[in-house]
Amino acid sequence: MRISQVMTRNPVCCIPSDTAQVAALIMKRVDTGIVPVVDNEKDRKPVGVVTDRDLCMAVVAIDEAAADGPEKMDEPLEKYMTTKILFCDPEDNIDKALELMKDNQVRRLLVVDKQNVIQGVVSMSDLVLRGNIRKRELRDAFERICKQAEAESKPRAAHAKARG
Repeated sequence: MRISQVMTRNPVCCIPSDTAQVAALIMKRVDTGIVPVVDNEKDRKPVGVVTDRDLCMAVVAIDEAAADGPEKMDEPLEKYMTTKILFCDPEDNIDKALELMKDNQVRRLLVVDKQNVIQGVVSMSDLVLRGNIRKRELRDAFERICKQAEAESKPRAAHAKARG
């Protein structure tokens, strides 16, 4: 089964100068935990992603020292986004997406075409609901994704195959 058969197509995207508030509102309105960040609205080439966790950790969970600074929700996304992008091609097999998720401990991947234009997002939920993956494989994937890192924590996508 191909990723194009299970992915969420044409995701709503932000640009790096959009604020954290814009990304949070998109997440709320379209019920997602990830917003791709693209170079511009016309070309739609990904330059990063911002997740609900990114916003929570950088904007909501601020310490007292940072509380006196500028309003975090008004800061541009480029301050909070992850620039190491995990991706797959729409024609890749869903097994490749599952392996990337397990290897990098993430639940979502961008789907980009050969011209590096965003086509969609594939999530663990997409694979579970529409992917015809055996329960044993799913259990293994969840365990590997959720396993606490043994080494010092680092951005989960830092060592992944990236574009850009």
